Amino acid sequence: MKSIMEKKLQGEISDITRHHLENFYKDNPFPEVIGLHIENIEYGSVTMRLDVRHDLTNFYGIAHGGVAMSLADTAMGATCLSCNKKVVTQALNYNFIRAAVEGTRLIATGRVIHNGLKTMVCETEVKDEEGELYGKATGTFFVIGAFDGK
Repeated sequence: MKSIMEKKLQGEISDITRHHLENFYKDNPFPEVIGLHIENIEYGSVTMRLDVRHDLTNFYGIAHGGVAMSLADTAMGATCLSCNKKVVTQALNYNFIRAAVEGTRLIATGRVIHNGLKTMVCETEVKDEEGELYGKATGTFFVIGAFDGK
């Protein structure tokens, strides 16, 4: 059996990290409130989904911009965690392409661009189930430590 350090060096997710990712958002108040769900976990990539409900829309009946940005930010943050690093968001840029109406299922897949010791850079595209692009985001994340299972 490989040690956690060996898995980190080989670009694998430890069993502890995978378990934490699968359960972290169940006990995390904000993602729970807006209904974020993890769909897929790989080393350096996490896919999350969010169903646009009425209470997540604005006056125009479309998803509030903060909801779309939260989906992108959380997917990228989880992606950093898949690399066994705890992070906080340092900067986030989101380009809105299309408005998501109530009932739309949004899917965001984070991908690592830079995996440094002190910072990480990720990107994600927010799409619907048919693959239509709704937004694109990049984020810079400050590494606050290695994930040790806590």
